[in-house]
Amino acid sequence: MLGQPAYQPVMRSLGELGLYTATDLFRQYGGRARDLEGWLLDATINRDRNLRLQYLAGFGVNLHEGDTIDREILQYRVFPDDLFVASDSTLWRLKQVIEGTPE
Repeated sequence: MLGQPAYQPVMRSLGELGLYTATDLFRQYGGRARDLEGWLLDATINRDRNLRLQYLAGFGVNLHEGDTIDREILQYRVFPDDLFVASDSTLWRLKQVIEGTPE
């Protein structure tokens, strides 16, 4: 569908991010909440109104740990067999890129 003229603005926008195909886009899939339960097990949930966690987060603004956090999250990622609708060959390719296995 992304090749259709009606979706050209979407393709242009994705291209600005370096995403040129649907596979490029879905390669970014990080997982579902249920997949990340183990990673979030000890997470502190902000239930207060004084914004303490937001204040503390400011201390980490220049730590540049995004890549490390991303790698940790991706260890919990599981291919969602029931989420994507595509041909068998496209699903196989997508599964390869999401799981990080060579095509």
